[in-house]
Amino acid sequence: MKEEKTTEALLQELLTWQKKEARRARVAAFFNILLVLALLAALFVLIPRALRLADGAERSLSEINRLTASAQTLIENADAMITENTDAVTETVRKLNEVDFEGLNQAIGSLNDAVRPLADLARILGVG
Repeated sequence: MKEEKTTEALLQELLTWQKKEARRARVAAFFNILLVLALLAALFVLIPRALRLADGAERSLSEINRLTASAQTLIENADAMITENTDAVTETVRKLNEVDFEGLNQAIGSLNDAVRPLADLARILGVG
């Protein structure tokens, strides 16, 4: 009889332990479900934001590439303009160096001497 009580006590203890384990398993399952729901909610919030961020980054990179290409074209055009204008400026300076300023000043003086009497006459006649 003592053996039956021991067996009965063991079975009772086993039943109590299984009930506690089942309760722990239900609590763990409940928290696991809450965790999965929280992760899904976070993913539903974060994934669209991440996609918008990636789209914005892609548009920004496209704009940067376009601006870089424009800058490159501008630099090439500026280089060509400087090269072309350097030739024109060099030619202008060469032509200015060829001008005989002394002779030009003398010609202007001679013209002044020739026109002064005509200007005086025009003033006397009241034309000018």
